[in-house]
Amino acid sequence: MRQPRRSKDEWRSIFKQQEQSGLTAVEFCRQECINLQTYYTRRRDIQLHQCHSNFIRVKRDVTTVESRMEDVPHALTLKHGGSQLSVPVNTNPHWVATLMKALNE
Repeated sequence: MRQPRRSKDEWRSIFKQQEQSGLTAVEFCRQECINLQTYYTRRRDIQLHQCHSNFIRVKRDVTTVESRMEDVPHALTLKHGGSQLSVPVNTNPHWVATLMKALNE
């Protein structure tokens, strides 16, 4: 006849009794009519559960960042004397510097 299902606390008590008895797990299970495979399976399950329960859940703070796009001109306008030149903002700065030097000569 099958034994009623034992709770985790009952299994913890059984493991403690086995340790205190001085008997091996095999001898203890034979004496207490506990299936050896079930004994080892429950012991492993409880040990795994204890390992996982040692972890602490950490609450992460969430920082909300607001971003907005500013209207940036799509062109760079250069004025020299009575002339005006518009170039894209991604124009090579060295080219712009060379142009400025040439205009000042």
